[in-house]
Amino acid sequence: MIGAGLGGVLLAGTVLFACGSEGAQGPKGDPGSSGTVPGPVGSQGPPGSGVDGGLPSSCLSPCHGFNGIVEQWKTSTHYAAYVSNIGGGEVANWTGPQACGNCHAIDALEQRVGGQVVIAPDAGVTNLLTGELGYRSPVSGKLAEASYAGHAKVAAVTCVTCHSVTDQTDPHRTGLPYTPGSFPLRVPVGSTDQASIEKSPNTSAVTGTPAGTMGGANTCIWCHRSRKDVTNYIGVSNSISAYWGPHEGPQADVFSAAGGYQFESQTYGTSTHQQKLTCVDCHMPEVASNSSAADHSFYAQVRVCTSCHAKATSFDISGGQSQIRATLFELQKALNTAGYLTRGTTTALQPSELADGQFELDLPRSGGSPLTADEAGALYDYLLVARGSALGVHNPKYTKQLLFDSYFAITGLAPTTLVRPL
Repeated sequence: MIGAGLGGVLLAGTVLFACGSEGAQGPKGDPGSSGTVPGPVGSQGPPGSGVDGGLPSSCLSPCHGFNGIVEQWKTSTHYAAYVSNIGGGEVANWTGPQACGNCHAIDALEQRVGGQVVIAPDAGVTNLLTGELGYRSPVSGKLAEASYAGHAKVAAVTCVTCHSVTDQTDPHRTGLPYTPGSFPLRVPVGSTDQASIEKSPNTSAVTGTPAGTMGGANTCIWCHRSRKDVTNYIGVSNSISAYWGPHEGPQADVFSAAGGYQFESQTYGTSTHQQKLTCVDCHMPEVASNSSAADHSFYAQVRVCTSCHAKATSFDISGGQSQIRATLFELQKALNTAGYLTRGTTTALQPSELADGQFELDLPRSGGSPLTADEAGALYDYLLVARGSALGVHNPKYTKQLLFDSYFAITGLAPTTLVRPL
C-alpha cells in the first residue's frame, strides 16, 4: 500500500503520484529471497573502500583476486613473451604460413586439436590429434612440418590458448560465478591419453612417439618439444647450419627420456621424476592462499621437492645440477674444438663465451664439412640439454647418459666430471 504522504491513488491497476508532504516511515518489510543472477558491477571505489577497490567476490575468485591466476600468469615467461611481441616483428615469422604459430599463436591449440593445420597436398600427419606436426613430403621425400592455419596477429599464450572457454561458461557473458572445471583443457588429458613428441621409433615412417601418460601436463608437451624427428632428421651425412638442431624449449624430449639421439649399442633409462611426476606437479602446485588453485606462474617450486628431498633448499639437490653444468662445460669445449659451435655464424666460441655458462645461447657452426651420424648426434644432444634448461632436473639419469655418450663420441674418452649411470 502506498503511503499517504506520497498522495498515491490506485486506479485500475495504475499508480498515479501527486506531490505532497513526506509521511512517516512505515514498518520494515520482510527480506526478499536471494536472486540467482548477480547485478551489474559497480564503478571502482576510492582506494581502501569496499573489497579490493570495489570488485565483487565473484570476480575475486579465482581470476582477478589478490595472488589470483591472472596475476600469477603476469609473472610468467608466457606473459613476458606476449608483452615483448606487442608491436614487434615476431608475428612475421609465422604468417605466410609458417609452423611457429602452432605454439605461439593465441589459438594455436584450438587450431591443432580441431585438425586445422596446413600440410602439403596429398600428405598427412600420422598423429596430429595427439600433438605431432611432422610428416614426410610425398613429393620430395623430405621431412616437413605442418604450418599454422589461423589468423592471429600477435604471439600470445593466454587462458584460452590452453583452456576452452565458451559463451556458455564464460562468467563475463553469463553473469554467473565461475564454476571450477568449466574451462577444460583443450588437448586430451584423460588417464590413458598420451601426447606425441616428434621422434619416430624407426626410419620406416614419420609417426612420432608417445611421451607417456601425463594427464594435464599433456598440454605442456604439445608445445615444449624439439619439433625435430631426430630418428629421421639425422642421417649418414649431415650438413649443419645455424638453424640446425632442436627448437628452443624441448623439455618434453628430455623429461620423457625418448627425444634424444641415442647411440647404437647403448641402453637408456629414465629417472624417478619421469616415473612418478609430471610437469604440473612441479610447475603448477596448488596455492593455498588462492583457494588451492594451481600456480599459473609456471615456475618450478622448490617446496615440491621437499616431499621427497626433505632438506632441499634449491634445485641443486645432492649437487646434481652442478655436475651436469660441469659436464656441459666439458662437452661444450670438445664440440667447439671440433669446430661445431658458434654464437655468430662462422666463428668459434671465444674464451669469454666458453666461460659464461650460457649454453642455451650456443648455435651450430655452419660452413664446415658434413658430420657423421654420431658427430651430429652429439651436437644435437648437447643442444637438446642446453635448450631444455634446468641442468638435467627434468630427467637426471637420461641427461647424464646423453652427455656421457656425446662426449665419448667426439673425443673417444669419458668426461672427467661424470660416470655414466646404468
